Amino acid sequence: MIQTLTKNSILEVAKATIAKEAHAVAAQAEVLDQNFLDLAQYLVENQYKTFVAGIGKSGLVGRQLASKLACIGVKAVYIDPNDALHGELGLVETGDLVICLSKSGATGELVFLAKVARLRGAKIASMVCRVPSPLSKLADWTIKLDVAAEATEIEIPTSSAIAQTAVGDALVVAVANARGFTASEFSENHPAGNLGVLLGSQVNDLMHKAPEEVPVLSPESFLHEALIEMTRQPLGAALVADSDNRLIGIITDGDIRRIVKDNPEHFLSSTVGNCMTENPLFCRPDISAIEVLKMMEQNQKKPVYVLPVVDTNHQVLGLVRMHDLTQFQLKEVK
Repeated sequence: MIQTLTKNSILEVAKATIAKEAHAVAAQAEVLDQNFLDLAQYLVENQYKTFVAGIGKSGLVGRQLASKLACIGVKAVYIDPNDALHGELGLVETGDLVICLSKSGATGELVFLAKVARLRGAKIASMVCRVPSPLSKLADWTIKLDVAAEATEIEIPTSSAIAQTAVGDALVVAVANARGFTASEFSENHPAGNLGVLLGSQVNDLMHKAPEEVPVLSPESFLHEALIEMTRQPLGAALVADSDNRLIGIITDGDIRRIVKDNPEHFLSSTVGNCMTENPLFCRPDISAIEVLKMMEQNQKKPVYVLPVVDTNHQVLGLVRMHDLTQFQLKEVK
């Protein structure tokens, strides 16, 4: 029977669903025990293959888990239980790990897969909501999910699926941290996509080089001279260096506009040294583009949109803008 629902009632149902799923995710933090720790340690310390298996919605979660493990360097793939029992089990060898995802812990195809994989010398991990269960009895490690109920009375896999995803993500992040997995390693495994483009690129690839493309001024320069140079090379900022070309400050279009607005009578007599930001945040040319983007976005005082680039002697090499990072990202992905 089709019910007539108001906009408010639809929103109430949607919000209640999210609240129930959020509660299910939070509850999983309490189920992480020695089994979780031992499973993570096995993944950290060994280079065997890892197979993730599930049926239905658990299979969809399993595909994600296998993909995320592969991103951090684990030799992980998703294996369909039905295909595995018709030949693909030949891939499974002694020491390999098979992670089985099942809400009931009694899915027939998974139980059979776990039995045969054990006979081939594989380790078994299960992620289930019921213990004891046929899968938990076969497993070397069992993570029992705490899911009191689905987010809907008709038992659509909602809270259970999101709980599986959350615990799987916790496993991936824990293993990555324990392995000391780095952003550059992620780039090697994930060269495409927005994140991969930035991870695989260095500041040197996209910075504006000084003095060809970037105004470099002395602190004694007058503001009107700075304005002329910044108009010729319109990057929104100029770098300020001493007589040895070492960075001492930065001045932006905004700095000059504020002087004109607040103290117009002093504009012609003001020098760059009086108006610049001293000892600005800077970066090296050999760091990744994603690192410099984080520096800009996570600066404690305020977001930074222009960053000087200097060498190990603090001599000016150029500057990089947030605009350049985003445009480079879009260009490379296209």
